[in-house]
Amino acid sequence: MMQSYAEDAVRMAREFRVELDYSEQSLEQVEHLLDELHEELQNGPAPKTSQSAERSSNQQVDEMSRIWGGYLGEVVRRRFGGEWTIEKYPAGDFLIVTLNVNGAKVFPAMKIHKRLTNGAADNLLAFYQNVRARLEAKPGGKVQ
Repeated sequence: MMQSYAEDAVRMAREFRVELDYSEQSLEQVEHLLDELHEELQNGPAPKTSQSAERSSNQQVDEMSRIWGGYLGEVVRRRFGGEWTIEKYPAGDFLIVTLNVNGAKVFPAMKIHKRLTNGAADNLLAFYQNVRARLEAKPGGKVQ
């Protein structure tokens, strides 16, 4: 399922004339796209006053979180291995798609959700560098 979302991200990026190749370097382009999406969400049409408009915006953020989270997770999985599962989120009482890599758990869709809602304060590149450093430090953390 997440691989399919990642493919959706690659197709969506092409609409912005961006070619994604699942490399670490491609995450820089994804960060720029997420910045644009964040701006659109923040400065979109008229202020959201109705519940249905707010719900629509939330659904859009959820969908983008799955799509771009799939891409982020696939970049990590292709570099370090791992498998997708559905697990309870540690900081909440809900299930979330999780990437398990050598016992480490990564929540790519949650990260993208934070990036889209919080903006540059939740920079994707800084997050990835932190994940990479932690995974490389684990025994068996070699590049696939």
